[in-house]
Order: sequence, then C-alpha cells, then structure tokens
Amino acid sequence: MILNEIKGTYDVIFSLGHNCLAADQLSRTLLRKVGGVIDWVETPVLAGVSNLLRNRFAHFMDFPNLSITGINHKAECFIVRDAAYHAFSHHDFPLSENTPEQLVSYPKLKEKLQRRIPRFLETLRVADKVLFIRTEATIHETAELLDVLNGMVQGTFNLLVINHAPVQGIIETPWPFNNVCALQIPEVPDMFHDNDHLWRSILHGFSVR
Repeated sequence: MILNEIKGTYDVIFSLGHNCLAADQLSRTLLRKVGGVIDWVETPVLAGVSNLLRNRFAHFMDFPNLSITGINHKAECFIVRDAAYHAFSHHDFPLSENTPEQLVSYPKLKEKLQRRIPRFLETLRVADKVLFIRTEATIHETAELLDVLNGMVQGTFNLLVINHAPVQGIIETPWPFNNVCALQIPEVPDMFHDNDHLWRSILHGFSVR
C-alpha cells in the first residue's frame, strides 16, 4: 500500500513499538483513543512482539522474568527487562519508589496490565477496522507479525511500518504485502522531536471513530 491508500478512518490505532515514539506521536495528534499494552515499552526485536501477541501476553512482565538493566535518567525510572520477550519497561519503576533490591511499584504495573491486556484483545475481536503502527521492522519480521495478527483480528487491519534510515524526507518503500505501508524517515539525533513535522505529515488524514 502507498501512504495515501492506508489513510482513512479506523476504529482504533495501536502502537506496536519499537519504543514510545509511535504512541507519543499518536497522542500528540489525538489519535491515541485507547491505551495499548506496549505503548510505553521498548521492544527492540519485533519477533518478541509477535511472540507476545501469539501467546496472548501470557506471562508478560511476570516477576521471575524481570531484571534491572539500567536507569532512564530522563524518565527518572529504572529500566526493567522482561527476559521472556526481550521487552524493557522505562516508565513503570520510578527511582523515588524503587530500589535495585526491591521493585515496590510492581503491583501497580500488574494492575495496569490486567486492565489493558483484556481490553486490547477484546478490541481486536470486535473492531471492524484496526491500524497498527510499528517503528523499526524488516520484511521478514513483518511477515511473521502479519501471520500472528491474522489470527487475532476479526475485522480488517492495516499496518504502517516506519523505519529510520539515511534518507531525506518521507520515502515510501514497496513491500510485498497488500495491507502494509512501509516508510523511511531520516535518522536524527532525537527521534522523539526532530522528525515531528514528518510525523504530522504522515498522520494527517488518519482519524479514529
């Protein structure tokens, strides 16, 4: 699909990573009407997301799978890795509430997941038209993701893939999927702000019922 073909009105738009960028841009343009499960989670490997969806989020962020891998100084939170799915929480464990020895905020995270996971799965079951957005994906990874989503989404869905590359502006790339639009946008020092004008252009023409 080309960008103009994928634009339109959807029942819901969900981010599928690879970090908070897509969810943040959707929020800025008032297109994030429903919170997804991994909106604010770093998922650098798309195969991990496909596996997470395939398993219907079973054992996601289970405590035995967690380990602290660093600190997000901007968010003032510990970075906590889920080894089962190679996913990283950057916003759920504030430094002011947690220590390397004790993740006091863990019950709050589990409570949030217990709300969002059933809502996400039910939305995929009942929605007529869904758009997913993923930053950073290969063709091979996308083929696996589409196979998983085909088994989860009862209505129709499209996927917008946005990769960062050494390009100028917005470049449409022809991928061999009839419900995928793949784009490239510039690699920039600050992906959360330096491409804002391009994101506004990309997301213009999308709406949510």
